[in-house]
Amino acid sequence: MKRILIVLLSTTLFTVNAQTELDSLSFRNLVKISEAYSQNPNARGKDFENTINSLRTPALNPVADALIAIGKADEVLLSHRFLDRPNTEELKYWYVLREIHYNRVRDSLSRSPEEVAGEVLEQDIDERFLLDNYYYRIHSGIAMLFNKANLKKMDIDLDSYGLKNDTEKAILYFNICGALIQRFRVLNMMKNDKKLLAFAKKLPTFNGEPYYAYTDFDFEDFEFMGYDKTEWYKERHLGELYQSLMSHFGALANSGDKKEARELYALSIMAKPAYFRYSGMEEQLNKWYGQYK
Repeated sequence: MKRILIVLLSTTLFTVNAQTELDSLSFRNLVKISEAYSQNPNARGKDFENTINSLRTPALNPVADALIAIGKADEVLLSHRFLDRPNTEELKYWYVLREIHYNRVRDSLSRSPEEVAGEVLEQDIDERFLLDNYYYRIHSGIAMLFNKANLKKMDIDLDSYGLKNDTEKAILYFNICGALIQRFRVLNMMKNDKKLLAFAKKLPTFNGEPYYAYTDFDFEDFEFMGYDKTEWYKERHLGELYQSLMSHFGALANSGDKKEARELYALSIMAKPAYFRYSGMEEQLNKWYGQYK
């Protein structure tokens, strides 16, 4: 009961209590942009770019710019232009993209795209949901960018993007860092330590430190709606982060780089007992912590 009350209270505090209004042309074009995106979620190709450009309005220009940058896997996605916290209206437009996409891919299309868009723009939506959705939408372009780009000279300063609190900073971190390191789990399963470590050497820093040193996750957990089920935010994202950290740690250990392996362990949430319960490997982490603390 206590947890339920906390969730209800935090949801009330983070909810956006404002209806978003669009002129009729922008509304129609937002629906068309959403439909084009749903057909091509990676936003790839010249035809997609031409379609998006043809649907521009002053209100929708930021969405159009971001979609085109995603499709091109443009390094500008990691600039302030796209990492800065968007305003509430723009976040709602991105949520329209999400909901029209999910409405299209589900088994039964019970609502028209116009109905979905209208409902989203009229709803009060938790700001955390809106922000997470935005960074999730751009993260595919960042993941494609990192396939070739060397980002080691870049620093992602989480205090510089206009984010309101540690929750919002973690939301950006999970999405942007996840776009870069989720591949570690795949490479670990493929037993390709060499390629994993090559990617690790190209990573940007976060707040001037290696990605694994960011541990500011002491915010109230909250429920959010994924594609088809409700999940706890920290359980989902900390669990994924632990898997990537373990993959990186294992590759370092296998390569004989004991110094960096120890640093990764000591600085990361692998050595933070408060978060072990999110890992799915609590027994192993407690054992290591008892040995090395």
